[in-house]
Amino acid sequence: MKTSTKIWLCLSGCALVLLGVLCIMYPGDTLVSLAWVFGLILVVAGFGTFGTWAALRRLNPFSGLTFLTALLQVFLGIVIIVMPAPLAVALPFIFAFWVFYEGLSLLLDSFNYKRFGFSKWWILSLLGVLAMCDGCYSLFCNPAVSAKIIAWLVGLAIIADGIGNWIKVLAVSRVEKRLSKLADRLDQVLDIEDVEAEEVK
Repeated sequence: MKTSTKIWLCLSGCALVLLGVLCIMYPGDTLVSLAWVFGLILVVAGFGTFGTWAALRRLNPFSGLTFLTALLQVFLGIVIIVMPAPLAVALPFIFAFWVFYEGLSLLLDSFNYKRFGFSKWWILSLLGVLAMCDGCYSLFCNPAVSAKIIAWLVGLAIIADGIGNWIKVLAVSRVEKRLSKLADRLDQVLDIEDVEAEEVK
């Protein structure tokens, strides 16, 4: 790997770590950014659906529904990009409801594991109840907790990506050193073989 590539990877790692820290420090702005990105994804998906509609409209008798779906995706995406605040406010509630739902699913699954004879089924039940309680607390009592958790998860994921860049540089450097040592040893072996071949002659 070129030295310039290593430098860029290290710099991008620093930038990602800094961005992750900012996401954790400013959860409100992080949620607005997430909403904006979601809107952008909807717009891109809408244009992709438009492409599908254009390609298949002659073959599909229900292509009007595909066109309507694409139109709705683009419209919603633009609305979210222009006004990301409503979705940013809704994200903590969506996240809290998802945690509650996952806890409920885990609780119900634990009873199935009990029927199958799994002795530690009660651990799954306990985790499910805890997740449900956390979801209820975040949903009804303190949605700000959900907002902070989402921002933390996003921030930690970005930080992990940045650290991953540093590890890549370190790993490549070590591999290059090992390959260099192996090449030196191979050259030495080849030199010895050449010398022995000359002595035999």
